[in-house]
Amino acid sequence: MKLLIIAFTFFLAGSAICQNNDPVLFTVADNKVHLSEFRYIYEKNNAADADYSKESLEEYLELYKKFKLKVKRARDIGLDTVRVLQEELEGYRKQLAKSYLKDKEISERLVSEVLQRMKEDIELKHIFVAAELKTSEEKKSRAKQKIYTIYDKLVTNNGEGFDDMAKTLSEDKLSAIKGGNLGYYTSPLPSGFYEFENTMYDTPIGSFSKPIRSKMGYHIIKVTNRRPARGEMEIAHILIRKKNRSVNDAKIRIDSIYKLLNDGRNFENMAAKFSEDIKSKSNGGYIGFFAINQFEASFEDAAFALTKNNEYSSPVETNLGYHIIKRISKRDNSDEDRLRKRIQARINNNERFEIAELKMIENVKTNAGFKEDRLVLKRMSTALDESFYSYKWSPPEYDPSLILFELDGESSSLNDFAIYCKENVRERLKFNKSTNLDEAVDELYNAFVKEKVMKYEEEHLEMKYPDFRSLMREYREGILLFEITKQEVWDKASTDTVGLRKFFNEGSTTYEWPERVAVIQYNIDSDDNGAIAVYSYAQKKSHDKVIEKYSKSDQVKISFEEMIVDKNSDLIKNMELKPNGVTSLTTKPKPAHFLAFKELVPPKKKTLKEARGYVIADYQDYLEKQWIESLKNIYPVKVDKKVLSSITKK
Repeated sequence: MKLLIIAFTFFLAGSAICQNNDPVLFTVADNKVHLSEFRYIYEKNNAADADYSKESLEEYLELYKKFKLKVKRARDIGLDTVRVLQEELEGYRKQLAKSYLKDKEISERLVSEVLQRMKEDIELKHIFVAAELKTSEEKKSRAKQKIYTIYDKLVTNNGEGFDDMAKTLSEDKLSAIKGGNLGYYTSPLPSGFYEFENTMYDTPIGSFSKPIRSKMGYHIIKVTNRRPARGEMEIAHILIRKKNRSVNDAKIRIDSIYKLLNDGRNFENMAAKFSEDIKSKSNGGYIGFFAINQFEASFEDAAFALTKNNEYSSPVETNLGYHIIKRISKRDNSDEDRLRKRIQARINNNERFEIAELKMIENVKTNAGFKEDRLVLKRMSTALDESFYSYKWSPPEYDPSLILFELDGESSSLNDFAIYCKENVRERLKFNKSTNLDEAVDELYNAFVKEKVMKYEEEHLEMKYPDFRSLMREYREGILLFEITKQEVWDKASTDTVGLRKFFNEGSTTYEWPERVAVIQYNIDSDDNGAIAVYSYAQKKSHDKVIEKYSKSDQVKISFEEMIVDKNSDLIKNMELKPNGVTSLTTKPKPAHFLAFKELVPPKKKTLKEARGYVIADYQDYLEKQWIESLKNIYPVKVDKKVLSSITKK
């Protein structure tokens, strides 16, 4: 229930900030509600039905005034100072802040970045030195030294000889023979190549980059061209291979197929009959969607030269053979919301999130005037021994004046960090005794700084993002609304037995049963013939006669149960409502059973016990109406009709 009420307040709390040109629509005592707030929640809650008609606006305004009255009352009796509610709000805030930081400051920015980059394809070359992430530190060091030696030579020569150096020094043998040429690439690149992607988009045409790292090793990138992005195309093809035949024979075959297509033959049938691509021929040559740099340049160029769906190319030669390519469709990226979701799915769990988070942290540190003293950290690490890697380690008491860093004027001391190390046992114990103590302390320190910076950013989200401030107000008012309604309405309706009975006895609503049907359910322990005999007899004789006839039978045993059901119940939908009316006989599962009509039960007033759920609901409505009227007397509500009229559509 509480979550429903809190969710409801997402529709009943504005997110616009009051500005000088934002008039007050109404007041609840001394509390002002601005027009921007009301318009925002009116549109949000009514969606396509927000037509700004006089009737619609006045109806919604009445609802919103009641909401604000309740929240005003909750604050006046001090519910916003109740500790348990404050803790609950803080819990909501922490959850919201964490997801907000990820979505707003990282995920949303990354998706926007990819969205912008996807508009352009980048042609590039590279010089590569292998050094996978899991390789030894010694090999990484040699690789790094080699790539920087190459880079220094390029700088000395103003980039001249890049192709020759790629041919002789690059460890990517496939591209080396082409002077390091990789062809065109576009965003997003796979996980492990985010820095590579950043560099290729940041490097001007004709320039080369500083050495950068990927999960495979080190690269120097040279950008040779840029073009509008080709995107993705859905295609089918017919392939005639060169292998095991002369090139001339392959060319004659593909030209013959092309002529037949031009004469009106069906592409899919021709692919099934003649194509030598075993994987696609049985499906009419269908390959599916492909992007740039997946096939040879000649194949790609021919495919993307097709401008209409169902258009096919003239024969195209690749190293594999000759192709006729049919365009089926081109990926439509005009729906930005859908494209964003597709991008999000592709980059989820991608290392770019971690890199973007680190970048965000650095930005926060810069904006908050982060200052640190690494010498203070050194005083700690140099005094440690191997006991640091054990459960038993306890830090000494350091001089409180030893400050590690400041963030927006707030200091974190060496004692603070030492306590962090003590409490984060799992992080400490992941190191082993062969790990250098300086390295272990540095890693823990970086994690400590990250935690502090993230906490700082979370605490300042309201200042940075107006919509986050609005969301927090929605949570806050939702909790207050739930608690005040619980106290003034729900609890009273459930616990005030005297008031509930009085409301039941004197209320305007009559709680009664409609006309119902009394039936008898017969359960027959017998074979199918015996059950059918009882069923037939019950359609002719009264209940008493049925029981009298079979009460002493050894072959047929009958039990029965009387009950009252609604006239529209599915249990009796095939029963005639008259004496000897019966439902169908059911023989499986055993025992066999059917229902027989007994009598109509006239309408009857319910007891309080029978109607309790309905009475409580109505009593709650009654109490709420009384409560709202009393709040209106306590807190005058004044509406500026001119302001309301200014947004009303005639």
